Parts: sequence; structure tokens; C-alpha cells
Amino acid sequence: MDHDGRAWIARLPDELDGQRSILDRLLSLCEATEGVRWLVVGCSVGRGVGDGLSDLDVAVGVREEGFPAIAADVRRGVDRLGDLVDSFQQQLPGVTTTHERIFAQFANRGQVDLVVFPASVDAGAIPNVVVLYDPDERIVIASEPRPAVTPEQAREWAFLGWCALADLGKYLRRQSPWEALARLNEARDQLWRLRAAARDVLTPQYGLTSILDFAPGELPAGMEATVADLDPARLLAAGQALAALLADAGRYLRADQAAALPEAMARYITADLAAIDPPGALCRHRQAYLDAMGLWGPSPGTAAAGGRLAPGPDGADREAAFRGWHLVTRGVEHADPCEASAGRRG
Repeated sequence: MDHDGRAWIARLPDELDGQRSILDRLLSLCEATEGVRWLVVGCSVGRGVGDGLSDLDVAVGVREEGFPAIAADVRRGVDRLGDLVDSFQQQLPGVTTTHERIFAQFANRGQVDLVVFPASVDAGAIPNVVVLYDPDERIVIASEPRPAVTPEQAREWAFLGWCALADLGKYLRRQSPWEALARLNEARDQLWRLRAAARDVLTPQYGLTSILDFAPGELPAGMEATVADLDPARLLAAGQALAALLADAGRYLRADQAAALPEAMARYITADLAAIDPPGALCRHRQAYLDAMGLWGPSPGTAAAGGRLAPGPDGADREAAFRGWHLVTRGVEHADPCEASAGRRG
């Protein structure tokens, strides 16, 4: 098949002038580099939906027998595609095929994210690629339907989401909001993947990105409530909202996917988050003391700094009285936070 890569590059819209210039030079680099056997571009630019800020997701196939030297030639060539800010190369986590990833940032905000593979890799199986260079005519674009998300994959995404929410509860109890926020965001990422699978969009493993690319008008309702800052009360509320959405994810999935979801984990973590006292409110032990003593007056249930009892209307130290009551009735001194020791990690 004749792939006129230069003509395709020339047809890119004016908004992609920066990408057009880089791609044109990259094509010339591949044509001039001994051992480069194909070049493809994918993702948003390859699908024709890129904009002026889109990076260039490209892959290059080179002869196996000269892979290290040819990859080094490609790396040096990429650095010369424009006004380079900096670049680096790495091995992608979890990718077992011989490869090298090269990322380059250019001064016009252009970015090249390029992976060098052996030429024997089936580039036609990569979703939505455009072939720019293939002198051996070895690339055949796959025509088979894309593989569906398996029940096992749906279970993995859901389970990882519940694990992240379990950690959220742990870090809230430890009063570690930065760690809680990180786990909240991870749980949301897993939920995005499940919602992408439910919408049957391409590459659901990319979650929110794939939804915005392929179903931009179908963002699920309620996701705004899962966003929080470092305020502990808002972190807890966001985590509980996310747990409700994650527990409801099966309603939108195929029956076999929904049947594989970890329902026991969902029930346990949902209940565990519900058991956390809202930060700034009274813990159950302090509320039990007020109930037992029949104490009322202005704001008897109001917490002072750190969730401690505010003084009574007569100035009485209700916090000290509570601690004495706790020692007598429970046989141990009260420790904050109630449900976990802040000194333990794991």
C-alpha cells in the first residue's frame, strides 16, 4: 500500500502548523536514517482531532539487529526537530517488548512522545494510527473489532479504586490530608476507567482522556462532588461521594463485567468511610459523654480546636471532665483520633 506521509502532513490544519513542521522533519529523519523501516502517528493528531496544544504520539520501527545504535540515531535526530528545551529517554513500565521511549519538549510548546520498536512489532494493531513511512509495505491496519474490556479487567479497576478509598480512610484517621488527597485522586482515576468502559469508548484504560476524546458530552453526573482540597471534612465528603459512584458503576457495565465487581469490598469500604466522624465534629465518645451527662447549654456539641469539647456556659472544662469520665467508664485514657493511632504507618 502506498502511504504518502508527506501529503498527509501537508493537509494538517493551520492550527497544527507547529506539529506539521516537526512531523515533516521527523519523516525526513526516518527516510535518511539507515535501519528505520516505518513511522506512524496516533492519538489525537492521528485521529484528526488534535489542536495546537496536542503532543505528537509517534512510533518508529527499526531493524532488530541494529536496535541500540539505530535508536541512538533516532534520539539524536529527535533533538534536532526544533528549538529543543530538553529531552529524555526511558523504558516504559510494564512493556516487555524491546523498545525505547523518547520524549522531547520544544520551545514552541511542541512535544514529541516517540517510542522506538523493532520493525517486527505489529504497528497496525495500534489504535487509530496513520502510516507516514513504510517502504517495505509491512504495516497492515487491523480491521478486527477492538478487544472488549474483560470482566477481569473491570474487576481490577474497581478493586484498585476501593483499595485507594480504603487508604483515604486510613489517612483521614491519621490526619494526613496530603496522602488522603493522593488516594482520592487515584480512586477517581479508576472510576473514570470503569465509566469509559461503560461507554464502550476506545482505549478505556486512559479513563477521563478517552471519555473527553470520544464521548465529550457524556461526562457522568456527580463527579464534581468527588473533588476536594486539603480540608479533611471536604476530603471525607468527596471520598464518600466517590464510593457511592463506584458502588453504582455496575449499573452501567455489561452484565458479565458487573458480575465480576468486588461487591464485598464495596460494602466494607463504604461502611468504613461512613464510620469516620466528620473532621471538626465531636467523636462518638465525646457525644456519648454529653448524652450520658445530659449536658446542654449553648453549643454543647460544638467542638473546639482539634475536635475537643468547648467549655460549658459557666466556663466549666468539659474536655477535662470528659477525659475523666472516659477513664472511669472505659478503663483507658481517651486518645485522638479515636479510631487509630496517628503514629502507626502502613
